[in-house]
Amino acid sequence: MMRRILLYAILTSFSIGAIHAFPIEQEGLKLHSMVLKREVRYSVILPEGYEQGTREYPVLYMFHGIGGDETSWLEYGNVAWTMDRMVKAGSIKPFIIVIPNGYLSYYSDAYDGSFSYETFFIKEFIPFIDQNYRTQKFTASRSVIGFSMGGFGALSICLRHRDLFGSVIALSPSIRTDKQYVEEGPQGDWDQQWGRIFGGIRMGGSQRLTEYYKERSPYHILSHCPAVDLKSFGIMIDIGDKEGSLCESNEELHKLLLQRGVSHEWEVRSGGHDFLCWNAALPKAFCFANRYFNNRKETDVEQKYVANDNAPVRVLPDITAYYPKQAATAQRKYPIIYIQGDISQQQQQQLVSRFRQMVSENKTWPAILCFVRTGKDLLSSISDVESSFSEIRTTQRMRALITVGNDINQCIRSMQHENLFTGIVCVNSEANEDEAYTFVKTIRLYERYPRCWIEVNSEFKKYVFSSRIHILLRELGVNHEFRSRDCRDNYELFSHWEEWLLYLNQRIHV
Repeated sequence: MMRRILLYAILTSFSIGAIHAFPIEQEGLKLHSMVLKREVRYSVILPEGYEQGTREYPVLYMFHGIGGDETSWLEYGNVAWTMDRMVKAGSIKPFIIVIPNGYLSYYSDAYDGSFSYETFFIKEFIPFIDQNYRTQKFTASRSVIGFSMGGFGALSICLRHRDLFGSVIALSPSIRTDKQYVEEGPQGDWDQQWGRIFGGIRMGGSQRLTEYYKERSPYHILSHCPAVDLKSFGIMIDIGDKEGSLCESNEELHKLLLQRGVSHEWEVRSGGHDFLCWNAALPKAFCFANRYFNNRKETDVEQKYVANDNAPVRVLPDITAYYPKQAATAQRKYPIIYIQGDISQQQQQQLVSRFRQMVSENKTWPAILCFVRTGKDLLSSISDVESSFSEIRTTQRMRALITVGNDINQCIRSMQHENLFTGIVCVNSEANEDEAYTFVKTIRLYERYPRCWIEVNSEFKKYVFSSRIHILLRELGVNHEFRSRDCRDNYELFSHWEEWLLYLNQRIHV
C-alpha cells in the first residue's frame, strides 16, 4: 500500500511539472544559405503559448562573441527563463528570440567578398525567419542584442539598416578607438581578427583605417550620422568596469554620443568580459527592447522611503551625525561614514532609515552617518566632528567618505597631507578634466588605502571627468569600482545607496 502511495505521489508530481508551460527552446536548427554556400545553424526561443495561438510577436536577434555559436546564449545566458520570468511578472510582453551562428565574421561582409555574412543575415536570414515564424514585420518590432564581437555586429548592422531595426543593445561591444585600432598588436593577431574582414592585412598605423572599416565601425558611423536621424532609434550600451581596453573605447563612444546629443542608455556595472556581467544586464536589456517593440516610454517609478528619526543625533553648524540605535544604550565606539552633498534633512532621515534596516537584517555593520553640507570645508569638518563627538573610532580604516555632486578638490585637499579614508565613493563629482590626474595622483600616494568607487549619471554634464578617472586608474592597475547609470532625480541617484554602504563597510571591516 505504501509503495502505491509513493508511486502515485511521484506520478502526480511529474504530471504537475509536465503541464506547466514554459518557452520552447529549439536548438540545432538549420538553414541552407545560398549566399554563404553552407548550412547555417540557429536556435529559437518561442514564448509560452506560441503553439496554441495565431498571435504575431516581435523578434529579438541575439549575437554571440568570438568563440561562441548559436548555442552560447542558451548554454550560458539562461535567456528563456529570464524572458519567461519577466513576462509572468508583467515587466515585458513576450517576443521571439532568434540566435544565429555568426562564426568569426563580426557580422560583416569580408572586404574581399570571401564571406558575406551581413548580406546573408539581411537578405536571407531575416526573410526566412519572417516566413517561417509568426513575426511582426515592422521596423520597431525587430531588435538585436550582442556581446563582445556580437556587440560590434549589432551596432554596425542596426545603425546602417535602421529601416529594419528599431533598436540595438550592445553588451561589452568589441569596438576600438582609432588609436587602439592602429596600435593593436601583434600584427598576425590583428590580421586574423580585423584585417581579414575590413582590409589592411600586414599594414600598420593609419593605413589600417580603411574606408571599408570606417563604413562599418560603430564609432565612425555614430561620428557622422546626423543626430536627428537617430531620434526615434533606440541605443543601449552596457559594460563592466573591469573590461580592460574596452573600458576606454566604450567610454569614448558614450562621450561621443553625449557630445552629439544622441539619446541613448548607458550603464557601467560591476564585472568583466563574461556572462556574469552580461546575464546581469539581460533584464534591463529586455525592458529596453520591449519599450521599442511596444512603442511606449519607460514609466517613472516613484521611490518612497520611510523616515525614521529615532536614532541619537549630534549636530554642529551644517553637520548632522546620526548614530546607530545601539549607541543609546551601548558604551562603545563606531566607524564613521561622511556624506557630503546637498541632502535635505528629510532625505537624510530616509537614508539613515535604509541603512538601519540593512543593519537589522544583518547585511552590514552599524556605523555613524555624518552628513556635511556641500561647500563646507571637509578637512575642518572632520576635525570638528571627531574632536566634539565621542563614540567615534578615529582611525584611517574606520573612516570613509561619500561625496555627491561636489568639487573633487575638497576630497583631494583632505587627503594630500594625510590619508584619512579607507574608502571613497565619488558620485557625480565636478572638476576640470585635468584635475582627474591630480585626484589619481593623490590616490596613488598610498598603497592600501583608500579604495575608490566612482559613480556618475550617464548624462551628467561633467561625465568626462569621472570617466577620465576610471580610465587612468585602469591604466595604472589601481583597484577600483566604476558605475554609470541613468538617474533622473535625487531619489533615483540614491537608489544605489545600499551598494555604496556595503562597499565602504567591506573596506572598514576588511
